[in-house]
Amino acid sequence: MTGKYPVSDPLFPLAEEAAGAFARVSPLAGGRRLPGAFPPGEAAQRARGLRRLDVDAYVRAAVLPSEDPRRTGAQAVIRLLAGHVLEQTDMGPLYAARIELQFPGGGTRRVGVLAQERTRRGGVWMPEHHERAVDIIRGFAAGGLPVVTFMDTPGADAGQEANLRNQAHSISRLIAEFAQLEVPTVGVILGSGYSGGAIPLATVNLLLSARDGVFNTIQPRGLASIARKYDLSWQECARHVGVSSYELCVQGIVDAVVDFAPGETDTVANLADAVTHGIEAVERAARDFVRSTPEIFEQYRRDVRQYLSPSEPLRKLEDAPLWRPRHPAEHPGVFGCAFRHLRSLGLRRRLHSTTLSRYGRLSAADTPRGDLRRRTAEEHERVFRAWLENPLEIRYDDALRHAWRRYLRRRADLAGGYGRLQRVLFGDPETNFRRATRDLLLTFGLHLLNQWKGAAGNNFLSLAAHLAGSEPHDASRLSDPTVLDILRHREILPLFPEECGNFLLFDLIYNRLLDGMREIAHEAGQRNVIEQESVRRLFERSLEQAAEELAGHGADAAHGADALFGPEWRARLEPRFMAWVDHFARRSRRSPMLKQVEAWKKLVHPRISEPLFAVVTFYFEHLLPGYFESQRTGRPYDGRLTPRNIGIRDFWNRLDRAYRDLLIQEELERRKKREPVTPPRLIEHFFVDFRETDPEVMSADPVHFPGLRASLEEALARGVTPCGAVTGIGTLRDGRRVGAVISNLQFQAGAFDMAAAEKFCRLLVECWRRRLPVVAFISSGGMQTKEGAAALFPMAVLNDRITRFVRDAELPVLCFGFGDCTGGAQASFVTHPLVQTYYFSGTGMPFAGQIVVPEHLPCPATLSNYLSRVPGSMRGLVRHPFADDLDDCLAAIDPDIPPASETVEDVIGRILRMDLEPAPAPPAAPETEDAPPAGPFRRVLVHARGCAAEKIVRKAQEEGLEVVLAQSDADMTSAAAARLDPARDRLVCIGGNTPSESYLNARSILRLAECSGAEALHPGIGFLSENADFARLARARGIRFIGPPTAAMDRMGNKSNAVQTALGLGIPVVPGSHGVITHPEAAARVAAEIGYPVIIKAVHGGGGKGIGVVETPDRFAETFRRISAEAGSAFGSGDVYLERFVRSLRHIEVQLLGDTHGNTRALGLRDCSVQRNNQKIIEESGSTLLPAGLERAVYEYAERIAAGIGYAGAGTVEFIFDLERQAVYFMEMNTRLQVEHPVTEAVSGVDIVAEQFRIAAGGSIAGLQPRREGYAMELRINAERAALDAAGALTFLPSPGKVSRLRFPEAEGILLIPGVLEGEAVTPYYDGMLAQLIGHAPTRAEVIARLRGYLDRVDIRGVGTNIPLLRRILDDEVFLSGGYDTRFLEGFTRRTELEALVRETEEAAGGTALRLEGLEIPGTGQLRVLSPSAGVFYRSASPDAPGFVSEGEIVDPERTLCLLEAMKLFQPLALESYRSGGRKVYPADAYEIVRIVPENGRSVNQGELLFVIRPAARPA
Repeated sequence: MTGKYPVSDPLFPLAEEAAGAFARVSPLAGGRRLPGAFPPGEAAQRARGLRRLDVDAYVRAAVLPSEDPRRTGAQAVIRLLAGHVLEQTDMGPLYAARIELQFPGGGTRRVGVLAQERTRRGGVWMPEHHERAVDIIRGFAAGGLPVVTFMDTPGADAGQEANLRNQAHSISRLIAEFAQLEVPTVGVILGSGYSGGAIPLATVNLLLSARDGVFNTIQPRGLASIARKYDLSWQECARHVGVSSYELCVQGIVDAVVDFAPGETDTVANLADAVTHGIEAVERAARDFVRSTPEIFEQYRRDVRQYLSPSEPLRKLEDAPLWRPRHPAEHPGVFGCAFRHLRSLGLRRRLHSTTLSRYGRLSAADTPRGDLRRRTAEEHERVFRAWLENPLEIRYDDALRHAWRRYLRRRADLAGGYGRLQRVLFGDPETNFRRATRDLLLTFGLHLLNQWKGAAGNNFLSLAAHLAGSEPHDASRLSDPTVLDILRHREILPLFPEECGNFLLFDLIYNRLLDGMREIAHEAGQRNVIEQESVRRLFERSLEQAAEELAGHGADAAHGADALFGPEWRARLEPRFMAWVDHFARRSRRSPMLKQVEAWKKLVHPRISEPLFAVVTFYFEHLLPGYFESQRTGRPYDGRLTPRNIGIRDFWNRLDRAYRDLLIQEELERRKKREPVTPPRLIEHFFVDFRETDPEVMSADPVHFPGLRASLEEALARGVTPCGAVTGIGTLRDGRRVGAVISNLQFQAGAFDMAAAEKFCRLLVECWRRRLPVVAFISSGGMQTKEGAAALFPMAVLNDRITRFVRDAELPVLCFGFGDCTGGAQASFVTHPLVQTYYFSGTGMPFAGQIVVPEHLPCPATLSNYLSRVPGSMRGLVRHPFADDLDDCLAAIDPDIPPASETVEDVIGRILRMDLEPAPAPPAAPETEDAPPAGPFRRVLVHARGCAAEKIVRKAQEEGLEVVLAQSDADMTSAAAARLDPARDRLVCIGGNTPSESYLNARSILRLAECSGAEALHPGIGFLSENADFARLARARGIRFIGPPTAAMDRMGNKSNAVQTALGLGIPVVPGSHGVITHPEAAARVAAEIGYPVIIKAVHGGGGKGIGVVETPDRFAETFRRISAEAGSAFGSGDVYLERFVRSLRHIEVQLLGDTHGNTRALGLRDCSVQRNNQKIIEESGSTLLPAGLERAVYEYAERIAAGIGYAGAGTVEFIFDLERQAVYFMEMNTRLQVEHPVTEAVSGVDIVAEQFRIAAGGSIAGLQPRREGYAMELRINAERAALDAAGALTFLPSPGKVSRLRFPEAEGILLIPGVLEGEAVTPYYDGMLAQLIGHAPTRAEVIARLRGYLDRVDIRGVGTNIPLLRRILDDEVFLSGGYDTRFLEGFTRRTELEALVRETEEAAGGTALRLEGLEIPGTGQLRVLSPSAGVFYRSASPDAPGFVSEGEIVDPERTLCLLEAMKLFQPLALESYRSGGRKVYPADAYEIVRIVPENGRSVNQGELLFVIRPAARPA
């Protein structure tokens, strides 16, 4: 090649010039056959054979093999391929290794391999995998290793989390790094090679494919979603674009097809030959290229000069994470330049376009329709026929069986007749029979709806037609009738077709309601209310749309509607459906029925926000029946949204988010339709003159995809060039000349096709010649998927060309994303590391559009305004040039949405001056003290559960406050809920069961407070009560947080800061590091100074976690690292500190109150030294061993701390009383109410919770005079079972379950705070505290006697409790003497008959001993393994870990079978742990696992079947 451009950068323009002649320098130039691969002629012949197949045969041959879930993964293939694996990286779906391969000629060479591992997460990569891949390939290149990639992925992850972590940017960077590698690269399509997941690994010198590999811009199913206008099935889409390896080879996309498929061992040598010869072919081509292209030396010299003396513009432009050599040894040689340049040419030659002059116009013709509708109908028919052939026997479904039996009983009653007394007692038999008949119809219809799910609409029509042609019979004569037998029953047969119509209508209306949520988003989002008029309007519109859909299915469907609803069916729909809803609403089990529907509707409609399904459920359960009843009877309508049993994590916050998203989307869509941003509009606004370049270049429709040719013709008819972009040279309004690329939204919504990429490449050359920067305005749904697999390569080509332009021309590329900027355009050049990328306000910028992502993408994961907060997502956000009020409109919907701070003109001027630093963000508002405002309040939201919630609710009511009690799904029937006054108070469901699903969701709690009109919020005693951020959020929203100032929470919540505060106030602390210490070596030196033993504590620890004792120096480093790692996992921070370990201590604490007027009171002291695993069991109002002088000191210290930090509210300062040294040390401060606060209330006479409310209202405690009267003690009654482990040691296991009996008698001097009620369940999701018992008497001995006598009168059945343990502690001589420390329980267990304690626990719970004969399954030789308690069943230790056991496996009794999670504890379950009366329940040496019953992650009840086993011989 010879150049005609200045020698100062010869290869950049030559790349564009030489792209068409690349075959001369291709690694396989001259028709060379690659060993191990098919000759080109044979590949072409096989491609022709595939094209002759019909669609289904094509899919079976070309597509389905790569989708086989049993298909071998890349790691297994690489191990077969490699002579030796030197090192490897296993990161789930990413696998990489340095291997040795035998090369032609007999020698071995080292090669780096990077692969997508389909057996882990399907080969789907997240941003962290792309970032890790960059490091890996750079490491390979640094060692001079050729790089081989193996593609096997359905695409990169396009979900919410991936978007929030800059997925598009990570893909763009990986493409850029691959394009710039200075070593030979070979790619192998091993299985599925789709979308942005595959193209980085396909950015190689030589691209190969396994025989059954497939490659395309998008999965065929996703392409069908995009091309749905033409009724194309995904199977047709696959065949039209040609995804098979042979077709790809003929199209020039794949260089060769290897005669190998994963799973084969006899052909793996072909793969090895193809890879090794391929590497040598790339190297041979590089030698030829260097020999024939003198310009490469000039390019190399230029690279060296840039490395030695980079210009100032280049320094600024390269302030990005794209790799550059750091030292001379890393700088590539001339052959490195050749590999890079040849790769660029190879990518570029895959692009194809045409011109207006070459394009042949078509006469008007209809685009042929696809076969999607036919296929869908056939599939529905197949599903219905399969059901007809094998309907369920009703004995397998309790609801069906009960409905049928009830129907038969009522029919018998009708036949037998009732006397007068029977009619009084049981009602009218005819009415009862009609009700039983309606219930049966409803039950069976709901069963079919839930079984058929998405196919229900068609199946109900088919069933109605089938029943119309069926003969009636008497199903009552059948012993085991099926569902179909019941429907053909002589009295049911004429009725059920009408019920089919009701459920068909329900299904259609349900779907339309989901689509109509936008109509109610504003009022529901503002007030959590749906007005009666909105319910009516939404119902009538949904009904109308459902009727249109029913009639629009064609003649058969319309005929079916006539059969279902009768003639003039449209007029009858509303009254008929109203009657059906009225009957449905009277069903006591309507809520679980609707929840069943909700569960599968979420799967059928994955792109809709999950909380909206709960709104639709509530609509059918309450709002619509309430509206109908109001219309019928005139009763008041209640439109408040108060759903129960929500089952959705962070429900209220996510619902609020869903409402806001709907309104934001509506606003943006309205603006796009009203004022589309077209190229002429952008040119007119920003340029004073503009000359379009390459105006004739247009899409070539390379694979003749149905409909694309028609789109070309339609665009030409409108005078629009059918190309995804307009390019040109223009003068900006400030006089600067620039090159410009503008998405052409007038053709295919700006899809960036190959023609647009070619124009962009040519523009870059033109701008290189003229020394012009480039400004791009991009709004694109991605690459043009209808162009087939070749449309992926513009991603790599443009990415590579931009890198070379910025680095070689040293000019900026500035890009503005607007509208919808997504897909391949977003993940290649818009987010390129060297591009200065900005987005208009209101731009949708996900990695992939919602239409092809099978999950909901909320606006914070897709909208430029929100994503501007994500580091690395963009250089900045600019105001929309055509919508001055957009930021204000968005802020009206969501006040937290970030606004734009610059204009497009500001940014262009700054970037073109090479001022690349983004404009500074607006200064944040100065932080002010957030103490609650003074003044009374009327309504308080109580954010607590169990005993704490009951106590706080009771005190709020006594203070005259209205209560809003927020409870999780599991706590909706709690003792606190039962205490509410329906006339004044409200019970609201947070949703979810576990703490992370419910009480820990701060924004949901605050949303509930706002919706319910709560002016104040009591955070309870746990969960978020000490979370300063939560308090800040509440106060920022005008909600009074009943707690201390956040400054005090911040200061004392960090244990290291708390210690420093105490030291600064002259309060003694345990000798230690007195601050965070990060390095083991430094920590060891501090430990030596303070003396062993030492204790290592997590700064943010609590609950007995993140803590470890070190006795000797040799164990220090190991323990330090372990505690730091545990802390990082449990608390999000690995910060730790050291203290001297006090061997013998008492746990002392002082209860404080402070007000906002500067007053502080220390109310009383508590001793909490009876503990188990650092968890308190008994709390006392005094300490038996603390001297009077030290008692006065801790009171003074506590008040000094409170005054020193400006404390307001209730709090507790905790101290260590060192018994050996007779000294007290500050330990920590709890900036909240504590469980044991009633102990202090009893002796001080101060109602602490009531004072919390008064302080929050601005009250003063100046006149508060605490008393010191008598002695108080608290016992915590917990649901737990004492048990002996295999070593005979005492352990305590959670005991969730139903409380069948609960008796707490009234007694003088005993205060009861209940957490549960009789008949309710103790759930496995939280701690198991059943009640708090607080005793008060003149002396310690008297209060112990009073509590001990009371425990004998408590009667709790159904769950195990710790009452037997508490009785023994209260009887213990050491406890009675008061001479003990925090290790009391260790000595106590040595003095106690443990087996008797275990027996008493079981007997008290009403449990029965397990016996082997009771577990036998008669006639099978098999045994049942039942759940010992309620909990959540886990088959493995983690989602990615293998199961503990599998069916058919023979196991020892000691082998862990599963985990049961209850009350935040995981209990390993083994057959060995089943004991009764001290004897093994399963005594055999080994057992075979016959069946594993529960699904992983499912809740199980006590006594529920977990496994079926049988005795077996122990394996040799």
